[in-house]
Amino acid sequence: MAKAKGNKKLIIICVLAYFVFLMAMFPLNVIYKMADPKGLPVDVLAVSGTLWDGEVILKHNLTGQVTAHWTLPATSLLIGELAPNIDVKGQALEAELEASLNILTWDLEVANGKGYLESSLINHVIKGNRAQIQGNFELSNLGLSVNLKDKTASDAKGRLVWSGGEVKYPKGRKQKTASMPMLVADLGINQGEVQTTVNTTEGQAVASVNVKQDGWAGVAIKKRMIDLVGEPWPNKASADTTVFEVSEKIF
Repeated sequence: MAKAKGNKKLIIICVLAYFVFLMAMFPLNVIYKMADPKGLPVDVLAVSGTLWDGEVILKHNLTGQVTAHWTLPATSLLIGELAPNIDVKGQALEAELEASLNILTWDLEVANGKGYLESSLINHVIKGNRAQIQGNFELSNLGLSVNLKDKTASDAKGRLVWSGGEVKYPKGRKQKTASMPMLVADLGINQGEVQTTVNTTEGQAVASVNVKQDGWAGVAIKKRMIDLVGEPWPNKASADTTVFEVSEKIF
């Protein structure tokens, strides 16, 4: 009797494994055509490969054409996880990261993230404000632990470096120009709140960004940033005084 029960469990495991591997080896382009998703925020130009080793080519007005390629270890599916290695490349950006999503608990882990972003993408966003920047952005050592179900983060780390350069910004009806030094943004977490501090290479704070669990994000600018731009400030204040704050709900 015990042997029969053991054989039954083995058969069930084998059947489940068969369907998992069958799903993973099924061509993605066929799955995409069957799903026929509507209303996506990007244009899907091509889908190829399988769940194990797949590629998708996307296009967005902001980023242009972007290719995302991933490889997925077979063992991750057997333990109820999706753990792909992802490589993203576009005309003005590149990124690599390792991800892991537990499909039962919706815990997402991101590790060893790194990337490169050209200022042209930022300028596309801020051109409506008559602003423009030079220089490029480099991301390193990105790590993130977040539960997608309740939107709580338990860990966050990483560094974003802006190379600095010429900055154009509006002042009244005029557009002014300033030369900015390299700035470094470090990502961290405090009591479930994701926080980023922006410093000069000497470690002097110029700004901070925070994202709360309720979806509100805030940006605080210190007077030191105004000093770097070279603009006068009407009131007496130390370089560490917060002179501008803005918040917005992002999710």
